[in-house]
Amino acid sequence: MTTQQADYLIANGLVVSGTCVAKQDVLVKGEAIARVGADVPKGAAKKVIDASGKYVLPGVIDAHNHPDNSDKMDTFSVSAAYGGITTIIPFIRSGRHQGASGTIVDAVKRFIEEGQRTSVLDFGGHASLVGGDDVERDVPALIRMGVLSFKMYMTYPRRGIMIPDDRMVLAIALASREGGLAMVHAENGYVIDYLEERFISEGKVSAEYYAPSRPRILEAEAVMRAATYASTTDCPMYVVHLSARESMDIVANWKDQGLRLYGETCPQYLALTDEAMRRDGALAKIAPPLREPEDNEAMWEGLATGLIDTVGSDFCGFTKAQKRSGGRTPTPEPRNPGIRVQGSESGPQNIFEAAFGGNSAEQMLPVVYHGGVNQGRITLPRLVQVMCENPAKIFGLYPQKGTLQPGADADIVVFDPSVKHTLGAAAQHCKADFTGFEGMEVLGNAVFTMQRGEVVIEGGELRRKPGKAKYLAGDPGLAAYAPKGHAVG
Repeated sequence: MTTQQADYLIANGLVVSGTCVAKQDVLVKGEAIARVGADVPKGAAKKVIDASGKYVLPGVIDAHNHPDNSDKMDTFSVSAAYGGITTIIPFIRSGRHQGASGTIVDAVKRFIEEGQRTSVLDFGGHASLVGGDDVERDVPALIRMGVLSFKMYMTYPRRGIMIPDDRMVLAIALASREGGLAMVHAENGYVIDYLEERFISEGKVSAEYYAPSRPRILEAEAVMRAATYASTTDCPMYVVHLSARESMDIVANWKDQGLRLYGETCPQYLALTDEAMRRDGALAKIAPPLREPEDNEAMWEGLATGLIDTVGSDFCGFTKAQKRSGGRTPTPEPRNPGIRVQGSESGPQNIFEAAFGGNSAEQMLPVVYHGGVNQGRITLPRLVQVMCENPAKIFGLYPQKGTLQPGADADIVVFDPSVKHTLGAAAQHCKADFTGFEGMEVLGNAVFTMQRGEVVIEGGELRRKPGKAKYLAGDPGLAAYAPKGHAVG
């Protein structure tokens, strides 16, 4: 180490990696970590952050979010930072999702410009493809821009979002050829549409009919189909927001066969059940739906055993009004007079017309820590694997992100395991005015966040201004699925 004084010393904490917990100090110089060890002199840095009695974690990477409703990159990134997240990888949609013009490549360019201007956190990006996208042109172009991952919806055919299977296979094959990663929302859209239509025709439109319209078997079938396409095209596959217990056997079978298959779940599928849908109606409508306690436990077991590799928030940034109006600006006139959404004062007249999505970024780390580590379901190193290391490895950002080692970006979270607090919308730092975790008491919270050597959150206050965020182009050669990529823990 040079004699020049470093900028920060995170001292006296318990540093957590994917393999161990050790009492060590972290020295930060400029934007990078300069040293990690138990013998760093206190005078080595200009400022010391005392982490006594606390854990020192790599910054969390949220690789699943949609900041395109009330919360855009500006307010979403602030909310994420308060939750101990230092890197965000949102899904980017072309205008075709709304029936408008514009290519996905154009949308990515606009998104990068917006993020660099308004985000307080570094960011990457996934591309969401729909049937009208020119995948032969767009997939190679996006990979050259550092967008390695391509999400395809196996559901929502009537909304024009589902990509037909023939186009999906082509996109998967192109991603394989170009060094990318296929991603799927795995639910059988045709059967869901059939069930919804049947329930509506029978007047069964209250909240208790939502989960039965999207049964677990429809997720399991789609996971099997997507894995089959990935195996046939020799493409790595990432399945977002796994929720159904039956999916775990399918994931295990394909992983045992050597398929480069990565599974993700979300905090809502670990801690919430269909009881929340019955209680909160439209506000609890997500897809796949909230399920049963047995499914929660299956997701926890999947995290513990390695069947599930990551946790993502699936943050959407909706307000209550948007949820109840199907995602659009509410209008005074109801769309179907006579039937009301459970728990709403206005908006859509049945549960099938409410918008999909929730708000969980700020709550994600404390929910996973409390339900996982505090309850003995996963270890603290495993939490770091699934929330920090593995997302960085899978999406070609490791070891720049996701780890506390010399040379890595100084993305650091100090986590206090003794902080007891109640989750709720009033504590959020975003425009979204509800959360599915309202009233949940948890033990443990992020109290300090740093990115690339700059303090983001300290003392409950936002310290970083927009305009300093970097766009993170994924490197296919560093991705976990590359021939010389990093193995996923």
